[in-house]
Amino acid sequence: MNGRERVLLALDHKEPDRVPIDFGGLVTSMHHMAYRSLLEYLGMPSESVQIMDTFQQIVDPAPEIKEMFHADVVGFFPHSGSDYAFELDEETDSFVDEWGVVYHRPPGGYWYDLADHPLKEGTIEELEAFQFPDPLDPARVEGLGDEARRLLEETDKAVMIHAPIGGVYEQSYWVRGLENLYRDMACNKAYVEALAERVLEWLLDFWGLILEEVGPYVHIVELSDDLGSQYGPLFSPDLYREIYKPRHRRLAEFIHSKTEAKVFLHCCGSIYWALPDLIESGIDIINPVQVSAKEMDTARLNREFGRDIVFWGGGADSTRVLPFGTPEKVRDEARRRIEDLAPGGGFVFGTIHNIQAEVPPENVVALFEAAYEYGHYPIGS
Repeated sequence: MNGRERVLLALDHKEPDRVPIDFGGLVTSMHHMAYRSLLEYLGMPSESVQIMDTFQQIVDPAPEIKEMFHADVVGFFPHSGSDYAFELDEETDSFVDEWGVVYHRPPGGYWYDLADHPLKEGTIEELEAFQFPDPLDPARVEGLGDEARRLLEETDKAVMIHAPIGGVYEQSYWVRGLENLYRDMACNKAYVEALAERVLEWLLDFWGLILEEVGPYVHIVELSDDLGSQYGPLFSPDLYREIYKPRHRRLAEFIHSKTEAKVFLHCCGSIYWALPDLIESGIDIINPVQVSAKEMDTARLNREFGRDIVFWGGGADSTRVLPFGTPEKVRDEARRRIEDLAPGGGFVFGTIHNIQAEVPPENVVALFEAAYEYGHYPIGS
């Protein structure tokens, strides 16, 4: 069974020969420092490390590393608009994205923080006057269909298209600022809804353009909207259901109308409370399954929701075990998560978000060795 067949069976809630593995994507890769340590540990050259996402400082791992870790997924990105060119200001260690959001890395920082936002006033007038990037710019899809077709025809992996921006909620706070948006939620809910609608309209236009080109060639469409903290919802679940859930539903329904691909939502934190809403909204896959967060017990998640949504991630506690445990502890943790989430299919093994800078390379190797060793069906045999 090849990687694509393996993933597609899992996405249909069936048991393949082994649990599929995702390594090297937008939210399943490695910080470049951890990756360089891994290469040195494996006795491989580290001079030509390629950072694929400046914001997160993560790499596109070499093909031989992906094969070593038995990766079953390949991914690619849409392009930026024609009037945007990435430029890093080395003096301030900052950059501006095509939405006008400023990112800055503090001295000694491992990644970039959101530092400034274009929507300062929080008024409907400002919002109406704000020029969103052109979602229908042809530059976004130049050569994209050929790239997607090549991945489909020249690999035996499942093909994922990555999200270039946040979702309806995330993109709202990227352009408005997180604290500002939370104040708006308390005092100016009409503005919050107007901003969410503008972002949704942009996403519908954008994904319509993208999927017209790549829809027949992809198996997974990645979206991102973090809704949870370590301890619970980031904001009122009632407000989520009033403002964001209907827009998640419209976006998922639209994507499903354009492609047979599954809709993948990257949604960090304690989101047990949100899973019924996400399932009702048409989300097929949830990632990263943050097992260290409140109410994210993996056995319970699979028991209650495993027939209705695919769990993608959840490989090992990323706050304690993966960075600070021994390789044997990492192996035990990976085995436990596989035994909890894999029975019945509907599980793709991966890290819980990207592997961070100081994770020991021996723990990274132990994680993926365990995924391959313990992931063969029937689980636990």
